[in-house]
Amino acid sequence: MKSIINHLNFKEDLILDKQTFKDVIKNAPLVSIDLCLVCNDQLLLGKRNNAPLKGEWFTPGGRIYKNETWQHALLRIVKAELGLYDLRVEDFTLMGMWDHFYKNSAIDQNTSTHYINLPHNAWLQSKPEITLDDQHAKFRWFDLAVVSSDEKFHSYMRNYASWLLNNRGNKDD
Repeated sequence: MKSIINHLNFKEDLILDKQTFKDVIKNAPLVSIDLCLVCNDQLLLGKRNNAPLKGEWFTPGGRIYKNETWQHALLRIVKAELGLYDLRVEDFTLMGMWDHFYKNSAIDQNTSTHYINLPHNAWLQSKPEITLDDQHAKFRWFDLAVVSSDEKFHSYMRNYASWLLNNRGNKDD
């Protein structure tokens, strides 16, 4: 089903100026999607270039823009952050709704951020070639068992990895 949303130019129509975005972050949660790509019980994580979580290993992801469907956002994020064009919405499974709270934001260190996150996972048969974007210094695959238990990973990543380990039996092979 073709949506009118496909005709919008998100980069030009929906990018907010810095002050407006700061006002939104101060007063409302953002809705976002994280991508949990798993292959051979390894989770793809990127070393973040920007706040919140600058310098942390975290799943690729991004916010959903106003008037953008979650399906369009998911595929936009897959393409923009990873350079992958072969994945479809049907390849992903929603892991639930998760609140993420940060003391800082992409705007500044003193503005907190609240995300209502819709993480989606995809169990891959082989590791795809990832294209590095400007959001990440590098990408790397980590064992789910290590991510779930090692405190060097952010608690949200440990939670994702634990959820993925507990739900391995639900993947489509």
